[in-house]
Amino acid sequence: MAIKRVEKGWQVDVRPFGAHGKRVRKTFPTQAKAKRFESYVLGQAAVGEPYEPKRRDKRRLKDLIELWYNHHGVSLRDGKRRCSQLNALADMMGNPLASTITPADASLLRQKRLASGITPNTVNHDQAHLRAVFNTLIRLDEWTEGNPFAKVQPLRLHEQELTYLTHDDIKALFTALSASNNPHVDLITRLCLVTGARWSEAQYLRAEMLRNGRVTYTATKNRRNRTIPLPQDLYDALKAHGPRVGRLFPKPAYKAFSAAVLEAQINLPPGQRTHVLRHTFASHFMMNGGDVLTLQKILGHQSITMTMRYAHLSPDHLADAIKYAPHIPMDTKWTTEGKED
Repeated sequence: MAIKRVEKGWQVDVRPFGAHGKRVRKTFPTQAKAKRFESYVLGQAAVGEPYEPKRRDKRRLKDLIELWYNHHGVSLRDGKRRCSQLNALADMMGNPLASTITPADASLLRQKRLASGITPNTVNHDQAHLRAVFNTLIRLDEWTEGNPFAKVQPLRLHEQELTYLTHDDIKALFTALSASNNPHVDLITRLCLVTGARWSEAQYLRAEMLRNGRVTYTATKNRRNRTIPLPQDLYDALKAHGPRVGRLFPKPAYKAFSAAVLEAQINLPPGQRTHVLRHTFASHFMMNGGDVLTLQKILGHQSITMTMRYAHLSPDHLADAIKYAPHIPMDTKWTTEGKED
């Protein structure tokens, strides 16, 4: 009998290659599942592919991280740093067998990180990086057990405040910068304010990227080059500042900029010390009547969603709210019944 009732359910007991072939036995909770398994085993035998019981995967989480790094992480710009962070997360979980990790384990790791004071945004990035490890290995057919981090939804975050500098802030900032001993900080700051560049893009700019009154940023975050026109006075100052070939600003200027921000008494949210220059360009661009599609190209955003964060600063943004809202004179008074006195 190929299928029989046993104490723990229904047992399949077959020899798909005949009486002298390999015996296959497996127990299922229902007869229907047992029949499907029997059909599968016999079907495999019919095409010459004998059934082999699945072996337990004994690789641990760090083993998968190493495999991910060798196949994919090594090609990332920050691959080594991310690999180090992933290994630290694996240690926090006790480096378990990867096949035993459940969505509940992933959620528990998130709660531990939040309890230790890590910001929700960083926790979401941690979960995304761990999820990417499994997704990458699944695509490469190096992992078949599913992705335990895929079922954990990211934390919902409040929209981040995007602070920008006013004209008075900018004036105070350059007054503070004028006292700096760093020869590059003033021009790097101007370049960021005028083109919306990230600090790193300006700091590592090469002289060859200044041509015909324009600057071209090459080592960008999304690896796409972008070219932006410059005011003539700034272009001339940059051309006269450094060598014709090589880095225009060889000496780091971040500390000098930070000191100037403190000297100018400009209060900024955490993480926006230099990024405020990029926000300032985008904010003033929209307030002065610029359009969001052009801003997207200047900033180099892949998604318009990122650029739309500045749309509310446009003079015409939601202006119809005033035009079509019910008009209520400021001197109008209302009784508790909702009628005018």
